[in-house]
Amino acid sequence: MKRTLHLASFAIHAGPEAPDVSFVPPMSRRRLSPLQKIFFALADAAGAGDSDRIVFASRDGEDSLTRRLVADFREDASVSPHRFSTSVYNAAPGLWSVHAGNRESYTAIAAGEDTIECGLLETVFLEGPSLFVYAEETSGGYGAAARFAEGGGRRMEVELADGSGGPVGFGAWADFLAGRTGEIRGRHLILRDA
Repeated sequence: MKRTLHLASFAIHAGPEAPDVSFVPPMSRRRLSPLQKIFFALADAAGAGDSDRIVFASRDGEDSLTRRLVADFREDASVSPHRFSTSVYNAAPGLWSVHAGNRESYTAIAAGEDTIECGLLETVFLEGPSLFVYAEETSGGYGAAARFAEGGGRRMEVELADGSGGPVGFGAWADFLAGRTGEIRGRHLILRDA
């Protein structure tokens, strides 16, 4: 299977500076977790539209928020409903959808060391404009977003791999998006400039 995608725009955040979410109203901004702030900054910088289908991938998800929930529960056997509802993997794309008025579908993926590849594979099979966001809050926070839309931008070819390659890490994905390399060979897929 081969498919050609059109990379319309992309954004990369590699910390340690805080992501710019000044476009989010202050009351909403203060409720965003560190991971959600990275997601919002990347989606905005990549020019996400209100009709994009969204795929969000994160290996560790809401790590600090989940740890805080566990600590709170150990302390007094209670859990904040707000913290719990925003600790799930699909919280970031869900909150973005509300913010952007996007009524299209979104998917959240966590697949260990294969997270980036599995997120990309999910994105490959979407019809219409789509946004793929990979983000982690660890190590100061980092991530990358790629917006795909027919007819414009850089063309890339996606091909299923035979499983002999290694996992695609953030560095390789960021280098590919930035044009510092023209090919990535992963365990599940091969990406190359077309």
